[in-house]
Amino acid sequence: MERIFSGLFEAASFWEPRRLPELFCGFARRHTAPTMYPVACAPQAWASAAVFSLLASALGITIDGARGEISLIHPMLPPAVGELRITGLEVGSGRIDLLLENHPHDVGLTVLRREGEVRVVTVK
Repeated sequence: MERIFSGLFEAASFWEPRRLPELFCGFARRHTAPTMYPVACAPQAWASAAVFSLLASALGITIDGARGEISLIHPMLPPAVGELRITGLEVGSGRIDLLLENHPHDVGLTVLRREGEVRVVTVK
């Protein structure tokens, strides 16, 4: 998971304007950047959504709006991501802002703002 996440993050950081193409290929890298597939469309909606799906998977995040609960199960971030802010996340009738910080062997979680009844559960 970390290798895939890091690879996509690295790829997105090389292509302007920070958008993933629909695909890139197994050609050797040129200098430091991955090689874009010559006929790939960029941006591509499903390619952009893949990043959020991968992020949700890496964080092990599930949201139960009916119970007003967010769970993070064994969250991880790739080394290139020092911190991640999630703001304005609606959970049931509440709203929350989170700060996730990458540490060498752990991901720290801080609740920056909470409106309403929102419970956060973390399993490490």
